[in-house]
Amino acid sequence: MRSDAYYMLSFRTTHYAMLMEAQLKPLVPLSVMPTLREVTQSCGISLRVEEEHYPLLLEGLKKTSAPPEAYTLYHVDKTGVREA
Repeated sequence: MRSDAYYMLSFRTTHYAMLMEAQLKPLVPLSVMPTLREVTQSCGISLRVEEEHYPLLLEGLKKTSAPPEAYTLYHVDKTGVREA
């Protein structure tokens, strides 16, 4: 169920966005979304993960081949967008 609070992964390049979507999709329920305007350092494509799946996301990130500097994890809620 979608809520107003969720996690968003933004990426430095479209290549990493597509790679991470392919590698995380079997592990974590996610959806592709445009990057929010508040995030200026991004290729424009982000992945949305609901709060309840945060533990799965953390485990999934450990199993991907993208380096940590290729993406940034944000928490989004009614108060704004913050790095997680």
